[in-house]
Amino acid sequence: MHIVMTNPFVWPHVRRGSERVLHDLSSYLNSRGHRVTVVAMAPEDAREERDGVAYHLLRERFASPLRQFNSCHYFALRLQSEIGKLEPDVVFGLNYFDAYAALKARERAARRFGVAFLAVGIPVRRYFRAVPLDAFFIRKVLAQVDLRAVLSTFARDALRDEFGQEGQVLPPPVRVDDFARACVRPDLPGGEPRILFVGDVNEPRKGARSLCEAFARVRQVHAHATLLFSGNVSAATRAALMGLPELRAMGPDAVQFLGVGSVEDLPSLYQSASVTVLPAVWEAFGLVLVESLAAGTPVVGARHGGIPDIVDSDTVGRLFDPAPFREQTGNVAGLAQAILDVLAAGKTPAISQACRRRADAFSWSALGPRYEQAIAGLAP
Repeated sequence: MHIVMTNPFVWPHVRRGSERVLHDLSSYLNSRGHRVTVVAMAPEDAREERDGVAYHLLRERFASPLRQFNSCHYFALRLQSEIGKLEPDVVFGLNYFDAYAALKARERAARRFGVAFLAVGIPVRRYFRAVPLDAFFIRKVLAQVDLRAVLSTFARDALRDEFGQEGQVLPPPVRVDDFARACVRPDLPGGEPRILFVGDVNEPRKGARSLCEAFARVRQVHAHATLLFSGNVSAATRAALMGLPELRAMGPDAVQFLGVGSVEDLPSLYQSASVTVLPAVWEAFGLVLVESLAAGTPVVGARHGGIPDIVDSDTVGRLFDPAPFREQTGNVAGLAQAILDVLAAGKTPAISQACRRRADAFSWSALGPRYEQAIAGLAP
């Protein structure tokens, strides 16, 4: 079966959840004997082969933060003809732009092929109101694709409530073995608690500011605890966080910004942490939490979005109520208490083992066959 996988952006040019899913799912399907072609944007037109997967990379044009017309709209136009040349059995799109392109290509194709759309975000109508073209795209996609899939039960319920459509829950699989191998970083000394955040520090809804404020409360109990930020952070964001009154009185090493780093460093980073915290709201799933659990490290997350699908017991972590919020959670006290509860329970062998067992529910061996079955069922 020839499966064409599409997304506006591609790993490693862009490193987010959807790009990770695109990379890992294409590799998995190829390992199962399917012919897989990935079509996405990159800095230049290119044809590549990555571990048996063909990559058709289209040069990004009209790159702009403006939503009225940008590179994703351009991709939707150019992708139509590209799909027509590939003669797929199934097109699996991770964005509504490329799912729309697949539907348009199918209208002109000599033979029918299946079209699937995996919504890697949380579908809400208000997001599309400002851009009528995008609203048209998403309505057509949701009405006409053969498979509507979402990452979490929260996203499934949002799809039903906001658009009146049913969706199949397909959580993103994780290569749990990559995070379970023993490789603790020697440059992070043991002893006092280390609280880890992995993600885009610049994105307000991820909750970096609230985490800093909660960290100050944690330090009242654990005076030498360290907060580590791993991910993209601008100079302005860093200055704003370090300028918070709660942090100014701390020593220079209390909060550390590690930068983006490399993917290969993540397993040891998770393993060396006492707890991984993702206080984000409107999180479609929460891959970093599964990665942390696979490394044997308990987690803290907001009871919002897809995170409750992951943290299913107090043994593997804690959830806190984000309370009424705008850009990010305002329940600093609840966040701090959740972190303190995890630290009090400790990172015992039994807890680490329970964390790894929970992560196994999101492994490729558990979820890969569900993806393959769903996709194979769309072939003509």
